[in-house]
Amino acid sequence: MKTEKGFSIADLKMNNRLVLAPMAAISDLPFRLLCRKQGASLCYTEMINAEAVARNNKSAFRLAESHPDDQPLGLQLFGARVESMEAAAKKLAGTEKFDFFDLNMGCPDGRVLRQGAGAALLRRETRACELVKAIKEAGKPVTVKVRLNPNVLNSIRVCKALEKAGVDCITVHGRTVKQKYSGPVDFVSIKRITKAVSIPVIANGNIRSRKDVKITLEKTGAAAVMIGRGAIGNPGIFADLQGHLAIKPINAMFNYLKLFEEFGMDKFGRKKTQVIRFLTKVKKQQVIELVQKAGTEEELEQALAELK
Repeated sequence: MKTEKGFSIADLKMNNRLVLAPMAAISDLPFRLLCRKQGASLCYTEMINAEAVARNNKSAFRLAESHPDDQPLGLQLFGARVESMEAAAKKLAGTEKFDFFDLNMGCPDGRVLRQGAGAALLRRETRACELVKAIKEAGKPVTVKVRLNPNVLNSIRVCKALEKAGVDCITVHGRTVKQKYSGPVDFVSIKRITKAVSIPVIANGNIRSRKDVKITLEKTGAAAVMIGRGAIGNPGIFADLQGHLAIKPINAMFNYLKLFEEFGMDKFGRKKTQVIRFLTKVKKQQVIELVQKAGTEEELEQALAELK
């Protein structure tokens, strides 16, 4: 099944059916730009804490920074308080360049769940719909990313309620909270959700090859597929999924570092972690150990010198 067909969210048109997932500490601006060059038609920011934005936290606003080449873009928020979500959405809509908001209803991390946010909202249907309506007040389209409930009928009910609340697209990770990122993807449940709503559904989970894309689209009837873990350390997956020549992870790593410096990003720990992800993809264990020990920019550069 061809990915070049494209799809739409509200009035926004994507030129193919391959989407980069919102991944904490991974989907930053340099990484998104690399994925776009390799063929991702749509990208999401990493999840941004609505409470932090509402309190004018500078680090939270930095996660929302974009670039003219970083379009179309979905900005993902997480949180559970309606007032904070509305305040955050209005502040970001007035200062940042992106196309729509995304509400995180799929994160299985315990710290997020304890706040009543992320996948905890799957059991808080009324609150989830209130959050969607609050975000809509900012005047931009809203999408959501959910996981499956153990009972698919509950998933269908929640997704239909979200559509009624004003959601323009739903991404479904085809696993439950308990499964996290392991186990088979439930194509049947995604398909049932796709048939139950009239808005686009993006299928997410375990997509690493052209065969995976084909099977996922055929078995779910989804409008597009979202690639998450398959893209970690490997932006070239988007080119490969379209049968194009893909950038090698090492070259992608050096391009990432160049963009990291170009955009004035200064989190040394994040830079090291991202570098290790690229190196892990090509099994450069000795270099990884040197990078892990690096405490300065100079030591990091020395660790990577032989790879140049």
